[in-house]
Amino acid sequence: MIPTTPPAVPPAPAAPQDRTTGPRVLETVQTVLLALALAFIFRAFFVEPFIIPTGSMAESLLGVHATRLCPACGWEFNAGTEAGGRSAGGFVPPPEIVCPNCRLRLFPTTADTFGKSGDRVLVHKWAYALGGALGPRRWDVIVFRDPASPELHYIKRLVGLPGESIEILDGDVFIDGRIARKPPAVQAGLWTVVFDQAHMPVRAATSGAARWLPDPPAAWSSPADRVLRVAAGDEPARLRFNADAARDYLLDFSSYNGRASGALVGDVRLVAEVTRLSGDGALELELMRPPNRFVARLGPAGVAVTRVPPADGPVEELAREAAAALPAGRPVAVEFGYLDQCVFLRIDGRDVVPEAAGRHTRTADEVRDAPDPRPVRLGLDAERVRLVIRGLRIDRDVYYTITPQTVRAYPGRPFPLGPAEYFVLGDNSADSFDSREWTEVGPHLPRDTRPGTVRADQIVGQAAFVYLPGLLAADHGQYRVPDVGRMRFVR
Repeated sequence: MIPTTPPAVPPAPAAPQDRTTGPRVLETVQTVLLALALAFIFRAFFVEPFIIPTGSMAESLLGVHATRLCPACGWEFNAGTEAGGRSAGGFVPPPEIVCPNCRLRLFPTTADTFGKSGDRVLVHKWAYALGGALGPRRWDVIVFRDPASPELHYIKRLVGLPGESIEILDGDVFIDGRIARKPPAVQAGLWTVVFDQAHMPVRAATSGAARWLPDPPAAWSSPADRVLRVAAGDEPARLRFNADAARDYLLDFSSYNGRASGALVGDVRLVAEVTRLSGDGALELELMRPPNRFVARLGPAGVAVTRVPPADGPVEELAREAAAALPAGRPVAVEFGYLDQCVFLRIDGRDVVPEAAGRHTRTADEVRDAPDPRPVRLGLDAERVRLVIRGLRIDRDVYYTITPQTVRAYPGRPFPLGPAEYFVLGDNSADSFDSREWTEVGPHLPRDTRPGTVRADQIVGQAAFVYLPGLLAADHGQYRVPDVGRMRFVR
């Protein structure tokens, strides 16, 4: 038998070489470069992130800070770092911090007071680059290059526009001799709580001053209660804020700074939720803004707002409505205040006083020549009515101070702006280095640049959104969950 030879198996074909490796690497590199270029263009012309290191814009925007909960009243507040702490690389607790609501003094340590870095904001540039109607507007929060050093950036609120004359009087900004009123959207971010009845301290704070004085006491529940009740007969039952013993509550105190500059704030509002249980009488809210007294009378038959001038001048009616202001059994949100030379009353968010009627316009000359050092006085009067008052609160407006370092725009010396010049102030006016105080101009700017001004070509853009509000701890190596509730648009 002849053995057979198995057929030869042809060798397997060699795997084809990948001839696309080079082009794919090149394509990846091109994609990365394009992404980087787009990111650079986006950052350069559209949106750029910044982190806020200092507290010059507190409480609107926070620099390095700590957040504490008051053990006496439960109020949450922010405190800034000790002077020089930022240069040391982290948060350094100040020797003392003070609750802005009950004035309890606390003595923090590094073990119980953890620092946070400043708010991170997005700044959009494209609108200002287009100019015209989209250009810088008064009250915008802007980022710009430091006039003394182009490597640094500042964030402040824009208050003066090219060609205007700026003067700071009684805590307000005057433009060409007239007060500059803030729009509602801006003002909403500038109110600072002075005292909140819903956070009455469970133990006495160190100030110890009685904040509310009832008369007669029998008509009111205890002023120490978080919810107030009043049963008033034919004789008025009065409740007055103790502006004498609790005078420090009407100063421009800041928990971030831990102190006040000593200036009395005259622009305040009284906020409350009022429920009428029974009775056909009324509740009067009183605001004494020297030299005038303003009264808002709310009852089941309607509402009236009047201005009572000093001495024996005639009473001026500012607004009147026949609709029930205090319907029985239903809570009503009330705001009554004086702001930027204008008295206002809001009921459930609706303006009762027309703006033209509420204005109490005084020129810069009148304010300067007739200052009134008396504090604001606030009170409530009830008659023939039973009420429940919740959330009684006093807020104050931002107060622009005149410091020992102020060299321009102070009373009697308005500061004129030239073409393409702007004037800026920090919301934390008592601790802000801004247009009032600058004395240096860096060599990067033209020789005719004036100290105290921000040139148009030095403005980076408008601060638009807080996307990381104090997310990372400034020390202890701690990382914290993003506080989504404090992400917000900048106003």
